Amino acid sequence: MKCLSIKVDIYNCKIFFVVTENLLKDALFLYKKYKIVPPEDVGELRDNEGLYLTFNISNHYLLIDNKYLTHNTLAHEIHHVVNNITNDRDVDDEEAEAWLCGFITEKIYLYLEKQKMKINHVISE
Repeated sequence: MKCLSIKVDIYNCKIFFVVTENLLKDALFLYKKYKIVPPEDVGELRDNEGLYLTFNISNHYLLIDNKYLTHNTLAHEIHHVVNNITNDRDVDDEEAEAWLCGFITEKIYLYLEKQKMKINHVISE
């Protein structure tokens, strides 16, 4: 699983960003890695555009199905990451959340540019 690792020193955690060909397969890999039994409805991930998973306070996974690599999907999943990281640490400062959102977004967009991955403006129909 090729991914971008984003270290967030201020919150003592890492975010792993993955653009995947198979969201369900990669999610199951992560459940196995952390020795967590997947939820019964895990098969429904086949239809997801993206997914945010965390198994502890230190490691956060943001997976995007490559068919749905859009600005909308990225913003949606980044919001989940920011919300979880700040909530876990009882941070409710809007400016702190906005800073983290911008930091993650910038790192992801630089990575996508470097990997020459095209971000779609809308989901292909």
